[in-house]
Amino acid sequence: MASFESELFNLFLKLVRKKRFLRFQLATNKFNFFDSPEPPLNIRQACLVDKYQVNGRNVFTLSPKHQSTGKHILYLHGGAYVQNFKKPHWDFLALLVKKLNCTITAPDYPLAPAYTYVETFAMVEALYQELVLKVNHADFILMGDSAGGGLGLALAQKMKADQVNQPSQIILLSPWLDISLTNPDISHIEDSFLEVESLQKVGKVYAGSTSLDNYLVSPINGPLEGLGKISLFIGTKDVLLADARKLKKMAVAKNIAINYYEYADMVHVWMLLNFPESRKAKQQIMDLVGQC
Repeated sequence: MASFESELFNLFLKLVRKKRFLRFQLATNKFNFFDSPEPPLNIRQACLVDKYQVNGRNVFTLSPKHQSTGKHILYLHGGAYVQNFKKPHWDFLALLVKKLNCTITAPDYPLAPAYTYVETFAMVEALYQELVLKVNHADFILMGDSAGGGLGLALAQKMKADQVNQPSQIILLSPWLDISLTNPDISHIEDSFLEVESLQKVGKVYAGSTSLDNYLVSPINGPLEGLGKISLFIGTKDVLLADARKLKKMAVAKNIAINYYEYADMVHVWMLLNFPESRKAKQQIMDLVGQC
């Protein structure tokens, strides 16, 4: 049974019609509401923050004020490929740094509608290849939420195709795995957070001229063999659940190990919030990172 806090939040999402928010952004062509493109003051006080650029885009490194364990997370934020970091992203990353004494690299990658996946991949590939040369394989983790989860899996698949070393782990948080969102099981899912039609529109913009079946935008169509160990977190009140379950079935059918965490009655990216279920998922994520 879902906690009172999570039920209250779900009710709030319904009252404010959260799932229509992206529709409004599309209509106004303004996608930066509530964005927090740089770490806010409280994060800079909690962590050491460094900023540099790759391909003309900002990259932020968050590290502990005391000695790091050597664990290094490349984190790709969510936001439907059109929205930047939000405050919950920074709070989550700062928590990981504090609890794990790890270092996190978080890129401000190119976003639609100004850019397509081509520019996004050019930036994150360059950053990945830079990090993979610096970080011990056993300590290197690729993590992302929502669109960033889909981007992370696609990036790992592209690196495999290019014969670049894999991360030790790939941790996917409510990932967007198929940009087309045409899985028939989606119609059976109650979701007060995401609107399928609006996501499909921004997905087409992000994909540009490429097919929506291209694994670089829909990594569910890419290979799972030879990747880092995959862990996936998903809630049952999330339209992305259908493809998360599909990915799990694909991995099991191919005898590929996957850590799969399905939370009943949880909404999209609940693990970035502060419910009892959020805290449980955060601990599981930290345990996974600690296993490296």
